Amino acid sequence: MAKVLVLYSSPLNNMKSISTLSAKKFIEEYKKINPNDEIIEFDLNNLEMAQCGMNSNNFGNFFNEDLSNKYIELLKEVNKVVISSPMINFNVPTVLKTFIDRIAVANKTFSYKYSKKGASIGLLSNLKVQIIATQGAPYGWYLWANHISYLEGIWNFLGAEVAKSIRIDGTKVEPYVSMDPSDVIKDKEKEIKEAAEAF
Repeated sequence: MAKVLVLYSSPLNNMKSISTLSAKKFIEEYKKINPNDEIIEFDLNNLEMAQCGMNSNNFGNFFNEDLSNKYIELLKEVNKVVISSPMINFNVPTVLKTFIDRIAVANKTFSYKYSKKGASIGLLSNLKVQIIATQGAPYGWYLWANHISYLEGIWNFLGAEVAKSIRIDGTKVEPYVSMDPSDVIKDKEKEIKEAAEAF
């Protein structure tokens, strides 16, 4: 039996968020194949750690706080992580960036010790990560703002095995912009189901 941590990060209402609905559909399909796995779901907007990002007033103890240790330990206890992330202003949502800031801690989730020059060792090799990402623009419009590449890169850096990401792009242009979010999910259902079966 595996433990699966699901991280929702959209600032939109759950019923309007395509990224949230996509992740929920993914978990629904995943449970059909893995009914005994434990699913732990967090809306990052509601966690205490999301209420205070890194700044000059807290930088000195930001990485040593109980909040960092709490979520790092959780990541070491689970086997899989599902991350739902829309693109917000050409990047990941602030709450997701804050979560990453909290858990990307030297000698806890990665290390330079014993690594070769220009390299590091990820300490979260227990994890398999599935990224489910959305963006308003079609893929290719803003390649300099590739939030999926950033997420894949950071989790690879931390030592996780990263599954093929699910990208739902063009949500702010036709045909998706005129569709109900639930209908967008139906349009991507085959891809989501196949990813859930492989995860």
